[in-house]
Amino acid sequence: MNIEDRIALHRRMAEAYRDAYRKQAVQEGATYAEWQFADHAEYSSPYFTCNEVLDLSNVSISVADYATTEAKAYTVRFPDWGLAEFKCWPAENGFVMKTRFEGTAKDDGTKMTFQSYGFVETDEQGLIKRWETHVNGEEYGPFLERAIGVRGPFPDQTVYHDALTRTLKEGGF
Repeated sequence: MNIEDRIALHRRMAEAYRDAYRKQAVQEGATYAEWQFADHAEYSSPYFTCNEVLDLSNVSISVADYATTEAKAYTVRFPDWGLAEFKCWPAENGFVMKTRFEGTAKDDGTKMTFQSYGFVETDEQGLIKRWETHVNGEEYGPFLERAIGVRGPFPDQTVYHDALTRTLKEGGF
């Protein structure tokens, strides 16, 4: 794949992420079209994995299913939760995304927002080999506490997953 084709692919990948959240389709199981992972692709996040690098081929739930679980759980208390702003910067070896999410609490109308930054690196075939996410804990922590009852950082990923599961059960899912 030549450089121009790779950059175009990376733009489509970033825009697929944007579109899935913009349409609030992730909650219904929509995936990020164009996202394909290399064998043993890595994921890391200071907030979610405390910089532990996860081999995505060894996790028990797919990226798409996890995104759906997360988005559904957030909408239990923030029914309009979704993408408010998106920017991306595609390059020959991947892309960077800056996303602002927001939602309005159904109990009292409080609007909450947070920023998320994603760094995606691909191989020569355009398969994702590393994905890293970063959030501002000063914004995201209070949102999470309100949305699912806990805040990170999460040295143990099961705490976050258990909170999502508990919130989904409370919401009737």
